[in-house]
Amino acid sequence: MRARVWKLLCSVFIVVFALSIANAVYAVEVTATIKVGGAPWGVAYDSGKSEVFVVNSASNNVLVISDSTNAVVATVPVGSSPYRAVYDSAKSEIFVANYGANTVSVISDSANAVVATVPVGIHPASFTYDSVKGEVFVANSGAGTVSVISDNTNAVVATLTVGLGPYDLAYDSVKGEVFVANSGARSVSIISDSTNTIGATVSVGSGPLGVAYDSGMGEIFVLNSVTGTASVISDSTNTVIATVAVGTNPGPIAYDSGKGQIFAVNKNDSSVSVISDSTNAVVATLTVGNKPYGEVYDSSKGEVFVANYGDGTVSVISDASSTTASTSPTAPGSTTPATSTSPTAMASASPSSPTSTPAQTAAPSTAPVLLQQVWVPKPTNAAVAVGVTAAVVGVISLIFAALSDPLAGAGGKVGDKTSGLIPDNIKQWLEEVVSSRRKAEIGEKKGSPIKPTKMETVAYITSIIVLGFSFAYVKVITLDQLWTLLPVFFITSVLVGFVQKFFSIAYMRSRGIWSEHKIWPLGLILFLFTTFAFKVPFSAPTRSVHQSKEDSERHSAFASTVEILISLAFAGAFFLLVMLGYTAIGGAGLAMCVIGSFFGTFPITPLSGKEIFDHNKRLWAGLFVATLIIFVVWLLLL
Repeated sequence: MRARVWKLLCSVFIVVFALSIANAVYAVEVTATIKVGGAPWGVAYDSGKSEVFVVNSASNNVLVISDSTNAVVATVPVGSSPYRAVYDSAKSEIFVANYGANTVSVISDSANAVVATVPVGIHPASFTYDSVKGEVFVANSGAGTVSVISDNTNAVVATLTVGLGPYDLAYDSVKGEVFVANSGARSVSIISDSTNTIGATVSVGSGPLGVAYDSGMGEIFVLNSVTGTASVISDSTNTVIATVAVGTNPGPIAYDSGKGQIFAVNKNDSSVSVISDSTNAVVATLTVGNKPYGEVYDSSKGEVFVANYGDGTVSVISDASSTTASTSPTAPGSTTPATSTSPTAMASASPSSPTSTPAQTAAPSTAPVLLQQVWVPKPTNAAVAVGVTAAVVGVISLIFAALSDPLAGAGGKVGDKTSGLIPDNIKQWLEEVVSSRRKAEIGEKKGSPIKPTKMETVAYITSIIVLGFSFAYVKVITLDQLWTLLPVFFITSVLVGFVQKFFSIAYMRSRGIWSEHKIWPLGLILFLFTTFAFKVPFSAPTRSVHQSKEDSERHSAFASTVEILISLAFAGAFFLLVMLGYTAIGGAGLAMCVIGSFFGTFPITPLSGKEIFDHNKRLWAGLFVATLIIFVVWLLLL
């Protein structure tokens, strides 16, 4: 009996000991937070100088941080909209991708100065370093190509065509291959560094962005931003052998060779998922700063640097079990040591993401990463904005209808006596605010079918200003960047809005129906509310008001239908611009058109969708379903 008890106790001890060892292996924690300001996006570690290079996209420079003091020791100006960086251990140089300038800046770590500028393809986004060939591979996201730079000559020696929207790369030192994540093609292109040719293409999940090579297992981990998963590719068979669920909108990724772990940054969750490469399972989830978008691994200290562009900080994660968590003050330096990384380590993240970006610390006047992304709001925010707008418009419209004639339903003398219960001046004011009578009786008017009235001029100017500021605001990283984006959104709102309203008003006036473009107070309030509350501008600050006339319903429905079709046509044109790499104006126009066309189909008075619904329910259903599908696809796939 005693022997059985001892055996049982020994078994329990062994299990507890094994679990404690496992917990020690997988113990990870944030040990420091370094305040850098601006919008830190990419990170690279210089093992020769023990310095961390942080790409500050908001100020078009690179901050050099000493890992012994966690203090900024130098600031190096680079090109427009810098995005990612990688360390070349053979030359002791840092390569920085200037997304907005279509160039790569080469920084000498001895002088902390740019020693060369290399022209590459459209919108260079990320790197990987081939230590065997002494070459740097650059993903040109806007061109669908990869530029190969020789670090001996700092010149492009080859340009390879890969999939749509390449955004991240990883180097397989054992196979001599480069893996390229094609964010728009749901695939990974595999390049042989000996021939600089595409050897294979592997299908993965939706929106592949981050890529890291696991040298211990001979595997490549690819983060799929849309599905929130990691695809594990065997480099011996070039096939996906496992899929791991991580957080929301993952992008950046780094490999911890000391622990055999993968660190996957979840941008929308402000967290990092730690994956064990032996079990292909998440063993820890850590909270970091706001909107993490870049990371790099330090093999000598067993730490990971995570750049949080949302709050201008860098989180330092230790994979050791014996460290004590601490947080540095908000000064540029922290009291906790920082980290280092292997030569082939790189910071990887994706600009697809669409999520909403908060306005944070101040930044210089130039446009950083903002212009590289196709802005897409967070799906949950979009759903709430849609629901709130529909509910408010519907409820207020019903309330106004009741106030206009409180007891009309009673009929007879009761109805007649209460028809004037609400004073006409109050009803008129409510009508102006709510505009629930689409066909307002505004008296006979005549004028040019194309020349705007004074009221319309004010409405157009108001619409342009509100649309421009709102869409620029939800996209910016820092408030100062608002002024850089405004011209893009102003141009887009003028282009789309003018064509839509010009056709509608000119058509109605040509049919003898006076139509005017007016400010819609309720829509304006809702537009600003959804912009600041949910980061999703879902409403319309202005609208067209038609004068009542016999048979005007058919014409109004036709004009409203064409307005929606024009918006969808523009959406297709802007999407084409995005695919061609013109993501600034393309992304701005796409957002405006997708949101505007979907909002316009709502069958609620006074929206144009109500006119279409009353006139032809099948036509309305087709338009509503089509715009809903486009809206959802835009939210989830871009």
